[in-house]
Formats: sequence, C-alpha cells, structure tokens
Amino acid sequence: MFSLRALVAVAVAISATLAAPTAETTVVRRLVDDLSHQLVDEPTALGRFNLLKADSNNFIFDFIKARDAATPGADGVVTLATAGNFPLAIGNGVAMGVGWMGPCGLNVPHWHPRASELLISIGGSLQFGTFQENGATFVTGTISDHQATIFPAGSLHYQQNLNCTAAQFFAAFNSEDPGRLDSAPGFFQQLPSDIDNAALGDIGVQEVTDIAAKIPKNVAWGVQECLDRCGLTRAGQWTPDAVAQAKRELDAFLKQGPINPKDFAGLPVVPSS
Repeated sequence: MFSLRALVAVAVAISATLAAPTAETTVVRRLVDDLSHQLVDEPTALGRFNLLKADSNNFIFDFIKARDAATPGADGVVTLATAGNFPLAIGNGVAMGVGWMGPCGLNVPHWHPRASELLISIGGSLQFGTFQENGATFVTGTISDHQATIFPAGSLHYQQNLNCTAAQFFAAFNSEDPGRLDSAPGFFQQLPSDIDNAALGDIGVQEVTDIAAKIPKNVAWGVQECLDRCGLTRAGQWTPDAVAQAKRELDAFLKQGPINPKDFAGLPVVPSS
C-alpha cells in the first residue's frame, strides 16, 4: 500500500506538471475586448451590471439615432435593438424592433429563426400575413391602432401598410439575438441560381437572375392596388398619366399620315419570324 506521504508527493508532482508552461502551451486571448465580449464572458447578472454601470448610456438605446443611421428602403426602415448593438440586452433574453412605414409600405416577408415576435401597430392599421410551416395554412388579418399579433419563431410573415398615410409598429422578441432572414433575397440572391431554377420547375436561370436583380430593399413599396389608390409610383414604373400621355403622342404621330421609313431611321431592326 502507498503511504499518505507518497500519495501527497504524487499529487504535488502532478499539480506542478499541469501548471508548468511548456513550449506547446497556447494562451487564448480575445481579438476584441470590448464591453459586449466582457458581458458574454461574465457568468452572473450582478457581474454584468457592474460592467454596465460604468456609463449610464449603456442602459439606453436610441431608436431615432439608429433609424437615422440606417439605410432605408424605398418606403421606410426597420431598426432593431439586439445583443449585437445594445449590450444591455446580453443575458436578458429580449430584443425590440421599431418600424417606420410610409404610405403603402411593406415590411417584406421574412422570419426570425431564434425568436417569437409580438407586434403592435401604432398610429395606423397594418395588414399582416403569416405562414408557419408545411402543412399549415396561410393566415392574414388587419390590426388597428394599438392592436397586436404574434408571429411564432421561424414563421414566415409580413406587414403591409394599406393606408395613404404613414404607420409605425413596435415588435418585442423573446431572444436577445432573434435574427432575420428576408425570404426573397435569401432565395433569389443567396442560393445558386441553378438551384433556384430547379426548385421553381425550370423557369430558366436567366429568369431567376432577372428576378434577383429587381428585389427591393426593405421597407419596400407594397401592393399595386394601394399605390394606384394613393397616387404613388415605384421607381421606373409607368404612372397612369404617363401611359395616357404616351398614347396621346402615339395617336398624334399616326395622324400625321402614312408611315415613312425615314421616321424609323437608326432604330434596331427586328427580324421577322
């Protein structure tokens, strides 16, 4: 049997061996040592509070400042306060979004992979649509001022302002890092075009590329019915007045008499079929 003294000696030797640095020892240090990373490393809520209290501004998120710094879409902008830009959210399991939507604005179809969302309409009404998973059915409805709805985590959803005045919404998430994936850019701009083409029943790779080039940035112009009713136009879109003017000019041209080939000099020739 080993004596107590021998066992203690072996334990001391092992401890010294493990503690002694060797040529193979790798010291791991963060490449970034900012407040967010310190908060992630801190295991207790009190420890995170002590890190945050060094500056009272750490307890405040300015959505207006975030909105003004963001690149808006054609008809509005959505800003999020998450663990990525609001360190106070780290360890608290919550995030918040605010959307500013112009007349006919569309918060394009998207989903949040890591959070459910509770959304409330402020100062107007919003049409919403959601689809949860294969086997479910599409659901749509309208929430008025100060009414709310919930989008489960991972569900595809959108909000459409069908009014000719601006609208706003607030969205709460049960994760400090909800994530967001817009369906159209994700499908048409991120996946290989030949995969998209196959998934769409072989509509043509070039057609897929053409669609990808036309996808707008969020917040986008919404449905055409709303734009027509509110007298709004997408960039590059012909307005009803422009179409009417083009017809008048064509009628005036045709009334000048028989068509002279010289009138079309320099135009590309379309081969006959």
